[in-house]
Amino acid sequence: MSTIPETRYLRGLGRPVSSLGAGCWTIGGAATNRGVPIGWDGVDSARAFDGLLRAHELGVTLYDTADVYGLGHSERLLGRLLAHVPRHEVTVSSKVGYFASAAHPYAAEQMRRQLERTLRHLGIDYLDLYFFHSTDFGEGDQYLARAVKQMRAFVEHGLVRAIGMRAPHTFALEWATGPSHDHRCHEAARFLHLYQKIRPDVLTVRYNLLSPLYAPGETDVFDLAKAQGVAVIIKQALGQGILLGTHHPDHPRTFGRGDHRRQDPTFTPEALREVHRGLSPVRERYGATVPDMARLALRYALARDPTVPVLVGFRDAEQINTTITSLGEPLADDEITWLRRSLAPLRDAFAARTAKHHVR
Repeated sequence: MSTIPETRYLRGLGRPVSSLGAGCWTIGGAATNRGVPIGWDGVDSARAFDGLLRAHELGVTLYDTADVYGLGHSERLLGRLLAHVPRHEVTVSSKVGYFASAAHPYAAEQMRRQLERTLRHLGIDYLDLYFFHSTDFGEGDQYLARAVKQMRAFVEHGLVRAIGMRAPHTFALEWATGPSHDHRCHEAARFLHLYQKIRPDVLTVRYNLLSPLYAPGETDVFDLAKAQGVAVIIKQALGQGILLGTHHPDHPRTFGRGDHRRQDPTFTPEALREVHRGLSPVRERYGATVPDMARLALRYALARDPTVPVLVGFRDAEQINTTITSLGEPLADDEITWLRRSLAPLRDAFAARTAKHHVR
C-alpha cells in the first residue's frame, strides 16, 4: 500500500502532520448559505466517507473542514471517521464566520453555539485548529474585538489548541502602504490590520501553479509567516480540479444551484479554454493523465516551503487515492523554474481575469 512518504512540522501548532491533508469542503455536497451557492454537485455521502477512510489508510493525519461545508454535513462525515481513529493521531481543523444565523456569525454567543455544534458533529472535545473563516466582522468591525476575545477564551478553556485565519490569494507586505483605491493594496492593508488584531498561529492560503510570482524585495504570505513564526497551510493546490484537466472546455458542465462553481468565473468556458491551452506545454512534457498533472501540482505546492502541508480536495476514495499515490519524487529546481517560465502567459492571463472580476 502506497502511503504519504513525509510529514511537515506545523509551526504555530507545534506538531508534525502529514504533508498532504484532506480538504473536506467538497464532501459537504451541494448547499446554499443566504441564497449563495457554497457547495459541490455530485457528492454521494457513502462514497465521500469511503474517501475519508482511504485518506486515513494512506497516512493522512490532517483533516480540514468548516461548519458551513454542507451546512454541517462535512463535519458529520468526518466525525464518523474520528469515531474510529485515536484522537491524538490526527489534527482536526474547522472554521467559523460564514454560517447564516439570526445573530452575526462573529457575535460571541453565536461563535459559542457554532463551536458546540462543530464539536458535536465531529464527536470530539477539542479542535486542534479553529479558523476565522470570514473577514466580515460587521459594520465598522464592531464584532472584531469580541470575536478575538471569544476565540482566545476557547483556547484558554482547552476547546481550541491554535487559532487560524485566511490570507489573501495574492499578497505582498509592501503593497499595504499603496493607494487604497488599488484593490490589491486595499486587500493587503485589510489583511495586515486583521492579522495584527487576531495574531493567528496558522494561516491558510491558496497556492498553485497559477499563483503569482513576486518581485525581488516583496514579502509574500510565506515569508511573512516565517518571519513571525506562524504556520501556513496551502489550499487549492489542484485549482479545484482545473489543473488536472477534468474540466474540458469542449465538454462544459452545468452546475446546480448549490454548487459554488456556477458563479465562479474560473469555470466559464472561456476561462477553461484559456487553461487548457496554457497547460499544453506541461502536458506535452509530463503527460496529460490526471495522476501526471496531480503529481506536478502537488509537488509544486510542496516545494514552496518544507514546513507547509497541502490540502487535497476529493469526493470519493478513487479521487483521494489517485492524488495521493501519484505524489512520486520531488520536482528538481530546474523543473520548477521551467514550470514557472512555461506557465507565465497563463498565470498573467489569470491575474488579469481576477483583477477584471474585482473591478466589476
